[in-house]
Amino acid sequence: MKSYFRLCLSLTQIFLILFVTLSCDSPSGNRLERERLFTLSYGRFEDEIDLFRLESGSTGPDTQLFMRDGMFYLSNSGSKKILQLTSFGDLLSVYYNPEVNPVPSFAHPQDQEEDSDSITATRKAVSYPFNHPVFLTVDNTKRLSVADRIPFERQEFDSEEQVVLRDIVLRFAADGRFSDYLGQEGPGGTPFPPIVGLYSNATDETIVVSMTQSGLRIFWFDADGNLLYRIPISFRNLPSPFESGTTVFSSVEKVLPDYGARRLYLKIDYYTGMVDESTGSNAGIAYAKSALYPFDIASESYLDRIDISSFEGSESDTKGSLTYKKPYELLGITTSGWIVLASPVPEGYAIELMDSKSRRIQNRVLSVQSDELAYNALHVSPDGILSALLATPYTASVVWWRTDALIGEIRR
Repeated sequence: MKSYFRLCLSLTQIFLILFVTLSCDSPSGNRLERERLFTLSYGRFEDEIDLFRLESGSTGPDTQLFMRDGMFYLSNSGSKKILQLTSFGDLLSVYYNPEVNPVPSFAHPQDQEEDSDSITATRKAVSYPFNHPVFLTVDNTKRLSVADRIPFERQEFDSEEQVVLRDIVLRFAADGRFSDYLGQEGPGGTPFPPIVGLYSNATDETIVVSMTQSGLRIFWFDADGNLLYRIPISFRNLPSPFESGTTVFSSVEKVLPDYGARRLYLKIDYYTGMVDESTGSNAGIAYAKSALYPFDIASESYLDRIDISSFEGSESDTKGSLTYKKPYELLGITTSGWIVLASPVPEGYAIELMDSKSRRIQNRVLSVQSDELAYNALHVSPDGILSALLATPYTASVVWWRTDALIGEIRR
């Protein structure tokens, strides 16, 4: 009887050990806890956003999220406004187009809008005729820069690049006053080709990434808006990790500036041709690999390549299972050089964090419910905090994951 009891106890202990081991190896064991910060309703009131009532010709929602020092900024093209909120959801500022938004309840009378009290109030209501505000950034001086689209009748066509020059960068001082707008040459300059990225760095320089038919155009301005560099990147002359003669199709997924140096990072995905073994004919292309190329602006040269992992997954059905690989999306690069990548998965997002110096990698899963996938906007702060706007058909939530704790950059 005692021997039987000892045997049962041993089997129970073995089962518990196996259960713990398997749980640690499962994807759910690598989930990163998220914190829901606040929720936004849909509409046109000062503390609401309009995600889905889109103008004609729109390809879908393009609301953007930016976080700095615990302050959140949302550009909402649907309602032609920008919100500034605390991490508790308290509305501090609203920059709004009065033609499509009601006057905020805390706005000062029109005849007092130039009064100093209206500028120094705790909450700011700034009226501006936005057309389509999307990308935005806030520098160390709290200056807000936002990419906007000029009216159709003012847009120009660049016959050489075969692209419409339609975007400008509006700049607002910390007190909410409109300062100026940036064009290609600087303040008041020619509109940019379509802007696909807008950034500021540690010295309050502004970096604008725009796209043409043939490549990317990066405009680098100093803190006063003076043009320092104009960097063309041709899609035909991208660096490649493959040997010469290999048929490769390259796609620039994203270009980001370094926060502390005059350097760019190009994340490039590569696709190679497939051949039908039975016929020897061309069977299309397949994803091969990804790489990150630092580009030093002073020397106008690429530095050592950083190879990026591929996301590998599997799908199963009644006919069997299929394994596949696809590229991660580059979300951001921290001040200390951690590369933050993400890929959608059934549970939400699989993220990979890689130290660009040691190549050390950490993988986690960010849980996102299926009803929160109506629209998502993700943002990585310079110190490594991953924030997101998660939209359901009824409301939108702002959340964050303290990824900075994983990479040793947590700040209390």
